[in-house]
Amino acid sequence: MSVIYLAVGSVTGTARIVAQAVQQQLEHAGHQVVLDENPSVGALNDSQCDAVLICTSTTGRGDLPANIIPFYAELEQQFPLQNGKPFGVISLGDSSYDATFCGAGALFEDRFFELQGSAPVPRVTIDATETVTPDEDALFWLKEWMEKAL
Repeated sequence: MSVIYLAVGSVTGTARIVAQAVQQQLEHAGHQVVLDENPSVGALNDSQCDAVLICTSTTGRGDLPANIIPFYAELEQQFPLQNGKPFGVISLGDSSYDATFCGAGALFEDRFFELQGSAPVPRVTIDATETVTPDEDALFWLKEWMEKAL
C-alpha cells in the first residue's frame, strides 16, 4: 500500500485530533502514515511518501499555526518539486472570520500546486461554527481522496 506524509498545523489541538482520526482511517485501509506535528522538507523527503496530506487550522487573520510555519517557509526556499504526487488539504477554520476563513489551508494548497503536486479532490474546509465533529467531516472527505489519490 501507500506511504502518506501527514503534516499537522495546530494551535488548540483540534487539527491534531482530526489528523489522528485520518491517520487511523488510513492505517485501517492498509496504508502507512508518517504523522508529523513538526513537519519539515527533510522529513517529507525522508518519508519517501507516495502522497502528502496537510491538516491545518487557521489562526489570526488567515495565518498558519506556529508549528507549521517553518515547513511552509522551507517549501518556498527549497522548492521540492512533487512531480504530480497526490496531495490533499484538510483546512479547519471559523467562518466568522469571513475574508480569511481557512486561509492556512488555502496557502498550503497554493504552495503544493506551485510545487507541481496533484490534487485529486479540492481541499476540504471545516467550519468550527457549523460542526462539533470535525474529525467525522474530515473522514467523509478522506474517503473520496483515498479513492482518487491512492
